[in-house]
Order: sequence, then structure tokens, then C-alpha cells
Amino acid sequence: MVPAVVPGGPFRAGTRYLPAPMVIIFLGIWILLGLGVFFAAMRKNAPAKAGGSKAGQRLMTLGIIVLVAFGLAVPAIVLAFNAAHKSSVAVGGLHLNSQEIKGRELFAKSCAVCHTLAAVKSVGRVGPNLDVKIGEGIATPAGRKALVLNAIEEGRARGLGQMPALLYEGKEAEEVADFVAAVAGH
Repeated sequence: MVPAVVPGGPFRAGTRYLPAPMVIIFLGIWILLGLGVFFAAMRKNAPAKAGGSKAGQRLMTLGIIVLVAFGLAVPAIVLAFNAAHKSSVAVGGLHLNSQEIKGRELFAKSCAVCHTLAAVKSVGRVGPNLDVKIGEGIATPAGRKALVLNAIEEGRARGLGQMPALLYEGKEAEEVADFVAAVAGH
């Protein structure tokens, strides 16, 4: 078997939500903090008593407040940039509606184990590659959706008959079909 190649390299997921300016700011904060500790430790006129001077105590208190503020601000900024609206973005810059987002979750839960589909980064070996079978094989979104709905309702008995019928029913089947029809082949 040939190992799957992750587009963008093995560390793509680690940098997916970290824009370059955020990384620079994060590293800059830690470098400045380290330099501050270094210079505080190396200063010549450090008082010998444990309490230090009033100015030194104020500076230390200010340093602790700044450290706590950055400790709260950096995660808040990351959360703000990773807002829920990013869950609607699929492979190739496609924007999913709420039904397709729910379909992606359902597909990942039950279908990704067997099928290959780039939109959920699944590399199943049992079922067909949906990017090829549906994405390239069928031209219209309505045709794609019809094929996926039929496969979900009836299962697939070609060859060994490994896909059971009725994995999802009703609205859930529609959501999975909408999702696959929207993203297959992109």
C-alpha cells in the first residue's frame, strides 16, 4: 500500500489557524518577557533585602499584571480568529450551509471509515473514492445528490455488498447527500 500524502505537508494542520502575524506577536511577547527577566536578574543595583525598593515592587507588580493580561488576551484572540464561521469553509474555499455542515459531521461519523473524500480528509479503502466516483463521474449537483441518497437508502451490493442500507434516514440522509454532492471532487 502507498501511504496517503497530506496536502501541504505533515504539519499543515498545526499552522491551519495561526496566521503569520499572530505567530510573530506570540514569539515577540515571549522574547520580550525573557529579555525582561534576564535584565532584571543582571541589574547591578538590585537591593539586597528581600522586599526590594518601592519602584522595584511596582515594576514587579506591573510585570505580573502584564503577564496575566497576555495570558488571557492571546487565547481570546485565537478563539476570536477561529470563530464558528470557519466551520462553514470546506476544501477549495467552498462555503457550506448549515445542512451541509451537519452532513459533514454525519459523514465523518459513519462514512469516512470506508470512503475517501478530501473534504473530511478521509482515506478509506473499502468503499469507492467519492471524489472520483461522484465528483468527476457525475456532472450535476442534483445527479450527485441522487446517487448518494440512493446508496444510503439501498446500500451497495456490488461485489461483496459491504455497505449496509439505511445508514441514515430522512433528514440525516438528505444532509449527508447534500454535503457529498457539494464537496466531492473539489
